[in-house]
This record gives sequence, C-alpha cells and structure tokens, in this order.
Amino acid sequence: MGVALPLSEGEFNDALRRVDDGLQKVVELTNKIVDACNRVGQWLGPLWDDVVDLLNRFVELVKKLLSEIGKFFTRPGVPWTLWNHGTDWVKEVGKPVSDLISQATTGQTGIDERWQGPAATAYLGTLPDQGKALAAIVAATADIDDALTKVAGGIIAFWLGVLAAIVPYIIELTGWGAAASTGVGAPPAAAGAGVSTLKALGIITAVVTAAITYLTAISSQYKDLLQRVENNDGFPAGHWPRSTNDVIADGSLTGDQTTNWHLRTS
Repeated sequence: MGVALPLSEGEFNDALRRVDDGLQKVVELTNKIVDACNRVGQWLGPLWDDVVDLLNRFVELVKKLLSEIGKFFTRPGVPWTLWNHGTDWVKEVGKPVSDLISQATTGQTGIDERWQGPAATAYLGTLPDQGKALAAIVAATADIDDALTKVAGGIIAFWLGVLAAIVPYIIELTGWGAAASTGVGAPPAAAGAGVSTLKALGIITAVVTAAITYLTAISSQYKDLLQRVENNDGFPAGHWPRSTNDVIADGSLTGDQTTNWHLRTS
C-alpha cells in the first residue's frame, strides 16, 4: 500500500473550508478598504485621483487572485478516494495474485503428484510463464497504487500551499483596512493593499506552477501504465499463458493410461 497521506480526510476538508472562508474574508476586507478610502476622499484633495488609481489596481488584482483560486476550488479533488483506490488495487488484486506466484512452480503444484501423461507434462511447462504473468500483475498494482498516492499527496500539498498564501494575506489586508479608516492612512493603505495582493498572487502562481510541474512528472508514470496495457510481455498474444500443445485437452478419470491426462499410478 502507498504511504500515508499528510492529512486525514477530515483535516483536508477543514483546510478547504478555511480556504473558502479566507476567500470570503478577502472580499469583505477589500470592500472595507475601498469604503474607508471613499469616506475620506473629499479630504484628500489632489491626492484623491492617485488613490482612486491605486484602489482600481488593488480591486483588479483581488479579482485576479479570486479567479485564479476559484477555478480550482470548483473541483478541489478527492485525495482520499484516490488513496483508497490505490490501496484496493494492492489489497484486492495484488495481494491475492502475489500469493499465487509461489504456487506457480513445480515444487508447489500438485499436478505432477496426482496426474501424469503428456498433458500433465505440457501443463507443467506453462508454470514459468504463468509465474511471469502473475508477477507482471503484482508489479502493475503496486505502480497503480504509487501513482494514485502521489496524485493524492499532490492535491493536499496544493491546497496547503494556497492556504499558506491566504492566511498572511488576510492579516496584511486587515492592517491596511485599519490604516485606511484613519483617513490620513488611506493613500498608503490603497498602495499597500495592492502590493500585498500582488505578493499573494505571486505565491498562488508559484503554487500552481509547482503543482503542474509535479503532475507532469507523474504523467510519465501514467503513460508507462498505459503502455503496459498494450505490452503483452508475459501474456502471449494478449492471453493468459497456456500450452500450445493439443495433448492438453484429452483426459480420463477412469484409470485409462492411454489418455493425455490420467491419474498417477506410481
């Protein structure tokens, strides 16, 4: 099974809730800063035009930031579903098949102890190929689990990165809102809020870029799995290994020693 995820399902959902609450807080603080500046605008004289330009830039940056996060928030991903599916591949498919590998040997099968004849010999000859096919299945389930676990971890890391950008940004906006409400602090508040938003937007962009780079690296593993589906190595002509000898079909349980399959008598 894949490594444990850094957050539980409940903790991940809580992180998403905090991001959502944070975005709403950003909107609230943005309106507060704009309103505070507007209230003192008549006292700023010729400085007001500059403040308006700064406010417009600030609002546009906030819209860009909200849009950048929002396009991911509508489909945040379900890391625990991916992790559970990976675990199921290992537990429900890989483990049972792995248990069969040890049986695909002449030392473990009971065929040669109970049966004899050309068909029994032909069947025993397929055991190495069957063991190879079983090993290929086990390896594939492990790789599927690994890929799904990596994607799940990447989703969690992405949202933790977004949250890490939003929390200090809200703190800074709160400070700029307090400064704007004093009147004389309106011009620097409008400028500072824009700078803080630009900084937060830069962090979000870096998080998105890192996530894309990470998933691009994982995509090579995904392509490998797709290629493995088309690769018949271990599966002759895409089928389970079996003897091509026609003698495999004829058998008897009546003690007839002339059939290709018959009970061992010695």
